[in-house]
Amino acid sequence: MVDRRTLPAFLSLAVFATASLAQAQNSVEAGPISIEGNVTIDVVSNLRGGIEKGSRTLNNVSMQVNYDGSSHGLRGIKASIGLLYNGHESASGDLVGDLQGVSNIETGTEALRPYEVWIAKEFGEQGSYLKLGLVDLNGTFDAPGTSALFLNPSHGIVPTFAQSGLNGPSIFPTLGLAIVGDVALSADLKLRAGVFDPVPGDPLRPDRTDLRWRKDDGLLSVLEIEQLGKSWRWALGGWAYSQSSGNSLADEQDGNSGLYGTVEYFVNDATSAFLRAGTAKSDFNAVDRYLGAGIVWSGPLKGRSEDQFGIAVAHARTTPAARFLGFSESETNLEMTYAAPIRNGFSLQGNVQYVINPGIDQSTKDALVAGLRLSWAFGGD
Repeated sequence: MVDRRTLPAFLSLAVFATASLAQAQNSVEAGPISIEGNVTIDVVSNLRGGIEKGSRTLNNVSMQVNYDGSSHGLRGIKASIGLLYNGHESASGDLVGDLQGVSNIETGTEALRPYEVWIAKEFGEQGSYLKLGLVDLNGTFDAPGTSALFLNPSHGIVPTFAQSGLNGPSIFPTLGLAIVGDVALSADLKLRAGVFDPVPGDPLRPDRTDLRWRKDDGLLSVLEIEQLGKSWRWALGGWAYSQSSGNSLADEQDGNSGLYGTVEYFVNDATSAFLRAGTAKSDFNAVDRYLGAGIVWSGPLKGRSEDQFGIAVAHARTTPAARFLGFSESETNLEMTYAAPIRNGFSLQGNVQYVINPGIDQSTKDALVAGLRLSWAFGGD
């Protein structure tokens, strides 16, 4: 675990080191190795309601080193090695008391860990592939499109899926081993499937990455179909935990399953809307129904064609068992955000969220949350 006092030095070192690497990479002809990453800092303030008023600073540093084997005669072979750092502060846990979260980089646990370490083989010209290694499930399944603009984590992966498992599925920030395949059935229709370690990491040590895949834990299987048209996209998927051995704590998830779906409509080049939904079994989970929707406008101001403005809603319904433990009957998050690229990969994003019935405690009052995100993306295409 990284000492909290080293955070400023760590971030400075990461920024300068990656800047130098990215600059060197851009100064020569593209080769088999590429570097990309992101530094994100969120300042989140609870202005009213919730647990208590106050502010927290959240941070995230990620880096991926990618390899393309085509330069060495290994056509279709790709690999990636990544690192992820997150700070310890928590806005939802300390201030808001909500169930869905108000920042998609919040973990509440300081850790430096491997992230997205895999090798893949591509087939054909339509994007079919097979991937093996540490894989972020959400990068392939229930992957956000238009909804990626928003900071509420439910717009990244539906909470009915994100809550599942002893330690969550293999998603940010803790990944597990997986085998993932994507098959292009036609130019606009794809079928993808994955088998994942159902207990990524160590539930008792959230700052550790545990690479062991214990056979007694069973499997997490995911299947999704996606179709992309000229002005729309839809995806439908399902997930299920297989039966585990009686010697494993994972038997608490035996039979846990759910569905999710996404529909996006591209009104024109500047406007898009989305609708997302998810279900999960009531006897395993805190949330059994989810519905989210939103709309995003690009270039809302004259002369600022790359800016984005969006409004969205995320509604999660809790189960009877969760309400018996003190959770609210449902939680609704209303979000408004504006993102403005500056230059050289830097961007600023202002954000306001209103949380109705913060879900962790029925007595918690509605919360008004404001935030500012500074991010720097480097490398990549």
